[in-house]
Amino acid sequence: MEKLKILVKALDEKHATEITVLDMQKHSPIYDYMVISTAKNDRVAAGILRELKDVASQSGLVLKRIEGAEHGQWVLADFERIVVHVFTPETRMEYNLEKLWRDVPRVSVEGLLN
Repeated sequence: MEKLKILVKALDEKHATEITVLDMQKHSPIYDYMVISTAKNDRVAAGILRELKDVASQSGLVLKRIEGAEHGQWVLADFERIVVHVFTPETRMEYNLEKLWRDVPRVSVEGLLN
C-alpha cells in the first residue's frame, strides 16, 4: 500500500485530476491496483510521467515499462503490481476504464493522500 501512496501523491503533486484507484487484487493475476488519472493535455501528461520516473528511482519502485509516452494521449506506466494510466480528458472518456471495471472496488484516494 505504501507504493500505491507514493504514486498517487506524485500524480496529485503534478496536477493529475480525477484520480481513481481500483483494487484489482481479486480481479487480475497481473497487478493489484489500477490507477486512472487525467492530465489537462499531453504536455501535462509528459510532466506527470517525468515525476513518476523520478519518484520511482528515488523510492526504489520498479518501473517495468512505459507505453504511449511518445503520443501523450494515454500513457501507461507499469510498476510491477501497480499500473498507472494517465489520459487526456478526451481519451479517458473514449476508453472509459471505470465503466469497464465498474464492479471492481475503489480505494479512497483521500485516504492515500493523507
